[in-house]
Amino acid sequence: MIENLDNYLVGIAIGVRFRANFAIEDQLGTIIDQILYSKNAYFNEQVFKYTENHVNQKVLVDNETGDKLTINNSNIILEINFSNKFGLKDLETVVKKFDSEIIENVLKKHKITQFVRVGYIKRYLFDMETLAKSFIRNTIGSTFEGVNDIDLRFSKKFPVSDSLLKKEIYDFDNVIFNIIKRADREEIFMSLDYQKHFIPHLETTSGIEFQDFVDKVNNFSGKTYLNWLNKNYLKT
Repeated sequence: MIENLDNYLVGIAIGVRFRANFAIEDQLGTIIDQILYSKNAYFNEQVFKYTENHVNQKVLVDNETGDKLTINNSNIILEINFSNKFGLKDLETVVKKFDSEIIENVLKKHKITQFVRVGYIKRYLFDMETLAKSFIRNTIGSTFEGVNDIDLRFSKKFPVSDSLLKKEIYDFDNVIFNIIKRADREEIFMSLDYQKHFIPHLETTSGIEFQDFVDKVNNFSGKTYLNWLNKNYLKT
């Protein structure tokens, strides 16, 4: 039985998508400077040592850890792997700094509007032979013998409570589950991609209510998702 999912967390990704804003392409250099060199910048040049330039896109990256921050005309996405540089102890700080330095600073300062969705991915690696075998057995059943790998993706969509109370607001949450088990490994990888979609699009960053969104993701992963795993695949 798993008591705390965060013990198996190996990385996260946080992102904001907005309607394609072609003016931002001319500001990519300024945005990069702001992120890296602002006073007391958290995501500074020590975190991201290199900058990759692509067509209409820039990527701040650390090639050793795989950490990166991608910026283009419709997305800002931060990906952090828990290694020697960042650990579980840094999780809360990373999330809060994304809110304060990226959402409330970069996006607001550059007048980005028309927000489509916000997303938070939690990536887990379970080095648990019991869970790996149980997942295959309980998912595939006894129909096929000798199956030792699985690559499964499914999603669940549900309306946001506020949208049920407000006229012409059709916001909804969408949770995407990914489970991968390779035949040559006893470990199993799972990711939880929690997204909040805004219909109609949001005009301001304040409407994102990022901390409330993060709390909802943590509640879902720490209760609903954890209970699902324990009940179906780790019965004692």
